[in-house]
Amino acid sequence: MTNSIFRALRKFRIPRAIKRFFNLVAGLLLTTCCFFGAYLTFQNGWTDLNKVDKLEGIILEKGITTNQTSTSGRYRTTLNNQVFYLKLQGFDQTFGVYNPQQSYGHLDNNLYVGDTVKVFYNHSNLEGKLNLETFQIEKKNQKILDSRDFKGRERIGFYISLAGGFGLLFLTFYQDRKYKTGKLDK
Repeated sequence: MTNSIFRALRKFRIPRAIKRFFNLVAGLLLTTCCFFGAYLTFQNGWTDLNKVDKLEGIILEKGITTNQTSTSGRYRTTLNNQVFYLKLQGFDQTFGVYNPQQSYGHLDNNLYVGDTVKVFYNHSNLEGKLNLETFQIEKKNQKILDSRDFKGRERIGFYISLAGGFGLLFLTFYQDRKYKTGKLDK
């Protein structure tokens, strides 16, 4: 009886060529996503401050707020991170500064409502959300937020994404080679 069940199930097995094709396509798709992420972080990690948007204005509002980031999928998670924010007079975007250590005392103690500051940033088209691509904040030609902090985090993300992309590329072709040489169970 068990032999007849296995014979019936064998009809439903996916042929090796189709498995190989889908594994190769999925691996290359994930590799492309990693390389795209590396490209995006590369752009921010090596950005010239002379080529980003600049805005000089008076601080209307400042403080520390919660920024929610979430993932989608079966096990949806939401992370609440503390972010320092600035709102400047005559500008509709709110600038946000994220620090992984969640310490914003230096910014809070050096920036006050009514101060004139210069902000270096990438423009965001997302309305109602914090613009977290704030590179540098200057007050009276003194750096309050240095662009090296933001660029450093982006460069680390670049290296991780690049290594992940090459790792996935290697695993994809290694797995495909196993299918080609018949080392996997049928």
